[in-house]
Amino acid sequence: MEPKLANGLALGKLSGNDAGVTRLTPEQFAIVVREVELMLGEGERDETWRVLKMFADGRFNHSLEDFPPALQSEFRSLGPLRKKDYSSLAATIRDLRKDVFDVQGIGRLNFEGREYELLKTASRPALSPYAVQVPICLVAGVHGDEPDGILASLELARRFAQSPQLVSNYSLTIYPCVNPVGYEHMTRENGGGKDLNREFFRNSTEEEVVVMERELRAHEFVGFISGHSDYESFGLYAYATGAILSERLAKPALFQASSVIPINTDAIIDGHAAQNGIINQKFPGSLGPLSKGASEPFDITVETPNLFALSKRVEAQAIAFETILHEYRAVAAEAVNL
Repeated sequence: MEPKLANGLALGKLSGNDAGVTRLTPEQFAIVVREVELMLGEGERDETWRVLKMFADGRFNHSLEDFPPALQSEFRSLGPLRKKDYSSLAATIRDLRKDVFDVQGIGRLNFEGREYELLKTASRPALSPYAVQVPICLVAGVHGDEPDGILASLELARRFAQSPQLVSNYSLTIYPCVNPVGYEHMTRENGGGKDLNREFFRNSTEEEVVVMERELRAHEFVGFISGHSDYESFGLYAYATGAILSERLAKPALFQASSVIPINTDAIIDGHAAQNGIINQKFPGSLGPLSKGASEPFDITVETPNLFALSKRVEAQAIAFETILHEYRAVAAEAVNL
């Protein structure tokens, strides 16, 4: 019988980050095969190639040869290297509803003779001087090989634009792709070979870091949301740090998103102690909010499992992001003294 995943809990556990090879159970591997076939059927060749390449590179206890012959053949037909086009992504960002969002360039970087413009999209301020809009930021694409956060941030922007309630309640700023060179080359690192999520607030000279730190100093965000993915997890999880409110928002976000992908309930996730899929600490040098103003911003990172179909990862993150915004309205009054 084909393995199935119910809403809520992930099937089995994966080996920890300290393992040289990530071990999948036969049931988990069967699910990965199904997810890769789904991606290929949806025409998602870049992510099909990227996932299969991890198996070809020996990151798992299963190899490329364990996949059905049709998937092996497809992988080989896609070639040894693949690249995406950041200019096409930038055009998609600029096409977001102009009556709701303004798209702005926030910096430029050069790599191998090409110039890349870093972009942000910010919702327009309310027309009434009496409106109170909570400033929230969403960041994605810090790791170039994690397109789910990038696409989910754009999906949230579309959902946001269609919700008068959200538009009236929030000032939403989205940084959809912090690492454009990594995005094009489908690498975790930037063009300089640096993991940007270990470079922040450490006097780094990496241009992407300099730009984002400048942005965070210029704004006083009440909440900070980011999207990532993890090939060593077989379910959703979240980092919820900063204000106590963070965990209050992360739990319903994971629950709602678990209608698409199950929650990872391992006691140790990504090398950290976790409870109910939530980790209450972060890696040094990771991107997050500056503690400014009268209260500490909430800080939530949603992580989707890299081995699931991209369409599911995008939907799960978009649901989680949207849930955080709706939940904040419900609990913010309680959080005044948290």
